[in-house]
Order: sequence, then C-alpha cells, then structure tokens
Amino acid sequence: MPADQMADLTLGAIFTSEKKGSDESGDGSESKPFKTILQAMRHAGKEPFPTIYVDSKDPNAAESFEPAAKSQLKKIQKLFVRESHKNVGKEQREAEDAVKRQQNLEDARKIKISEDSSLPVARKIRIFEGASNRDSRVKVYGWVHRLRRQGKSLIFITLRDGTGFLQCVLNDQLCQTYDALTLSTESSVVLFGKLKLVPEGKQLLVATSLTWTIGN
Repeated sequence: MPADQMADLTLGAIFTSEKKGSDESGDGSESKPFKTILQAMRHAGKEPFPTIYVDSKDPNAAESFEPAAKSQLKKIQKLFVRESHKNVGKEQREAEDAVKRQQNLEDARKIKISEDSSLPVARKIRIFEGASNRDSRVKVYGWVHRLRRQGKSLIFITLRDGTGFLQCVLNDQLCQTYDALTLSTESSVVLFGKLKLVPEGKQLLVATSLTWTIGN
C-alpha cells in the first residue's frame, strides 16, 4: 500500500466495499469493510471524518481500494447530517418523555386509595368461589395473567390464582395510583371489589382497591 494511504490508516481510515462489505458485520477495516459510506460516517460519529475508502474503479489497479471522491462524500454527508439531527431530536424527545414518566410516577405516589369503612368488610375468596359470592364485596389474591390499558382511566386485568381466572376492571383514580401505573403481567396483587355477572355468563370484579402483595 502506498505511503500516503499507510499514513491515513494511522489516522483511522475506514474502508467500504459495495462488492464485499457489510454494514451489519463489517468493522471498517480493510479485511472487513462496511458496505456503505453512510455506515462509515456513522462509525466515525462526527466530523472531520478520517479518509474513507471505496472499491477501486480501475479493475487493473494494484490496490483494491481508493479514497472516495469528494463529490460522493459531500452527497452522503448531507444524509449523515440529516440523520444526526433526527437522532438528536429523538434522544431529546425520549429524555423529555422519561422526565414526564418520572413526574407522573411521583404524582401517582401522592394518590392514596383507602377502603370505604361504611361498606361491608370484603370477604377473602378464591376465584372458584366467585359464583357463590356474586354482588358481594370480596378480596382476591392472584397473579396478573393479562393486562390491557385503555386511556388513563381504565385498566382490564385477567387475574389467576390456581383455581381459575377472573376478569377485573379498574377505573378512574384507581388507574392513576403508583401501583396501577407500575403494574405488569405476573405481578402478584390483591384486589378488593364487588363481583358482577356479565352477559357472557362470566364474572367481573369491579375493583375498588389494588395493592401489590409482598415480593413486588
């Protein structure tokens, strides 16, 4: 390799090859070149870029690579700048969203839901006992089998406890508590509420309180 190209290598030259390169598995070296100049620029990260080599246009040339033409680099550089701006905007939005999520969680910690002492005491049952406790206030322990959120004020849960499955619904402020916002499948919870019979013949627990059990 000529001396001037050897000097480029010491500065971190990057090789690309449309013929044998790969943007996925390449590393920019002469033996494992990238496929595109854009990927070479991404690898460099910022300007000024090191010398970027492409396939030699002369099939009879002694070297397999030659420096990319300035006009070619200029065209790809515009794409790189545009992409970089998009990435910066995306990172900024993600950072702002993370701050909002954290603020929402902090606000949710302030929401306290307590059982109405004027209501009958909730009876602890297992899911298979639901049929004999319809229209009664119950307390059910179990795991969240399925979870679906609809807007900010409605959460549907399929609860299981080893004896069966129970459809549950949380609404309004109960959906905005810290426990509700951090709820996920396989969470171990205890739900308080009233059992209702729905048209399909199944049971629905209209929850009035949600608490994670120990271990979550």
